[in-house]
Amino acid sequence: MGIFRTLSFRRNTSRAAASNKPKSKESSVSWCGEKRLLKESQMQDEILKTYVISRLASPANVFRWEANLIGPEDCPFENGVFAVSVHIPTKYPFKPPKIVFNTKIFHPNINENGVISIDILGSQWSPTLRIDLVLLSICSVLSNPVEPFVPSNPAVKVYLQDRNAYEKIARMWTLEYANA
Repeated sequence: MGIFRTLSFRRNTSRAAASNKPKSKESSVSWCGEKRLLKESQMQDEILKTYVISRLASPANVFRWEANLIGPEDCPFENGVFAVSVHIPTKYPFKPPKIVFNTKIFHPNINENGVISIDILGSQWSPTLRIDLVLLSICSVLSNPVEPFVPSNPAVKVYLQDRNAYEKIARMWTLEYANA
């Protein structure tokens, strides 16, 4: 019994110990997200690198990424290089990133400001998704637009009424703006 009397299981409540604790639930979530993003930014996948080249915009901020998406084969965006910005919330992975095309593109899921509208960046977001896989999914959407389309986007009307005209315009924009 003597050994149990000498052991102390008291919590260390010193100032030094308190400074190591997260200040709030949000800072704890932010720290977890930061740790995960650092790990994600170092992942290398050969298949993924064919279509997505991603990097931290600054090593000091893991919540901002930049990426180049390579247009998939057999679609109007083939061989185009599309620059995107990835803004990751501090509540990641519980909240989806916001992804914006910096390269002008004619597509029913991407508005004139470059904001992409797909379900996995909204109602179908899952914390199991990784940034690189979301970017790869966006590459897939380039060749196969998905509903719901962006309201009031001129590309939607052309896509729904005349697929050949849509592909011609999309290819022309790819050649002009995406270095294809």
